[in-house]
Amino acid sequence: MQQLNQALEWLSRSYLGGIPVDRIATVVGVLLSYALAHAFQRIPARRPAAKHMFSIVSTVFLFGLVQEQYTGLLHLTVGAVALYGLMRLVNRAYMPYAVFLAAMLHLSYSHVRRQLNEHVSGRVELDYTGAQMVFVIKATSLAFCIHDGQQPQAGLSAYQRKNAISQTPDVLEYLGYVFFFPGFAVGPAFEMATYRRMVALDNARAQSQLPRRAYAKLFQGVLWMAVFVAYGGTYTFQALSERQFYAQRSFPAIALHLCVAGVAARAAYYTAWKMGEGACILTGLGFDGLDKQGNALWMDIANVHVRGVELGSSLRQLIDSWNIGTNTWLRHHVYLRLASQQAAAKSRASTRATVLTFLVSAWWHGFYPGYYLTFVLAALAANAARILRRNLHALVALDEHSSATRRTVRRAYDVAGWILSKYTLDFVAAPFMVLSFGTSLRIWQANCYVVPLAVLAIFVAFSGLGAGRFLHKLVGPPASSAKLVKGD
Repeated sequence: MQQLNQALEWLSRSYLGGIPVDRIATVVGVLLSYALAHAFQRIPARRPAAKHMFSIVSTVFLFGLVQEQYTGLLHLTVGAVALYGLMRLVNRAYMPYAVFLAAMLHLSYSHVRRQLNEHVSGRVELDYTGAQMVFVIKATSLAFCIHDGQQPQAGLSAYQRKNAISQTPDVLEYLGYVFFFPGFAVGPAFEMATYRRMVALDNARAQSQLPRRAYAKLFQGVLWMAVFVAYGGTYTFQALSERQFYAQRSFPAIALHLCVAGVAARAAYYTAWKMGEGACILTGLGFDGLDKQGNALWMDIANVHVRGVELGSSLRQLIDSWNIGTNTWLRHHVYLRLASQQAAAKSRASTRATVLTFLVSAWWHGFYPGYYLTFVLAALAANAARILRRNLHALVALDEHSSATRRTVRRAYDVAGWILSKYTLDFVAAPFMVLSFGTSLRIWQANCYVVPLAVLAIFVAFSGLGAGRFLHKLVGPPASSAKLVKGD
């Protein structure tokens, strides 16, 4: 596809401000998947094998020929076959853990290989590891769902019961699932049960809704691509690591640059995820059956809720709205399975389990130091924010008798929560974007290490000095998690 690469290089130089060709090729692949999705929907539901095969061949075309990720395609094919063998051969009691470990070790090899290549080339490249990360979520989730299918239903959560698989799927269905073409390179990830409902979709009324829903997501992706092209090169995290930049600016100016850089950096993710989401919707993914009136029910397959990330008033809301597919995987297939569910009821054990889950997330992302700085600080900041809100909630809680003054205080509390949460998010995310340990610390230094110092102060104040007890005497006991209203 030499001619395509030459065309993309010209497009990058002429109109897109020098965006790397590999990233443009990824977007082109996602856009082409819209045309393929229309063809996919024309395959009758009574021919599921044809749908599986179409998905596999489309992925080979998009990921292999368009993006020229031949090595990655080979790695993922070998990995898929190996994991399928484990699902078939390993004792069911140990199978999901064997699949999880094997998948993560293979991913770790790919991450190390990528980092070594980037160390030699001197630039960060977009390779097959992104697609492999999505693949790992899907393959390990399937292994746990097969395991759930062999367990007593009474012992499963509602999520586990809905997604449990009674037996290992045949190899063609399995490959159609893990090589599902619209979400192969950028996601979203989803469960096998969701894939099966999409393949079986045979309802003209529901199918007529797909184009409108899908192209609305594509439009959102195009808007965010425009934001990235316009501001991604001007507002960068890297600039904050340069002494001549931050030495001439006040702290408010540096903080503002940090937050704008965060929006610009996330715009690239919004572009890929919203475009990928739309292409998946166009195939029928997310169909969740019909209600009593015969209306189609749709699951939310979004990988990001932009409004929640950019306008959320708490750090927890921001985190939950970002990379939702990964968060779902971590919650249901890591935290609740690999961490102690009994210990999770205790505050300190809950903190340890949260940190462990964030570390697994960092492992899944790779081995750049920036990932570990981000996820460790994110875990600590999330717990500190929960402690702070739990103890401050009684100061601003509203009921039908609340005065106008109290309601004004509550609005100010929500606005302050949004500002502080957004700044914390961008402070925490900076190492994730720049990757380097030294560069990350210089960015934090430019921001006076505000977030880690604030986290430390909260832990000392409430866990060491008893600030919580003082507030309890002043305004009453803190609200439990169940009593916190949405957004708290």
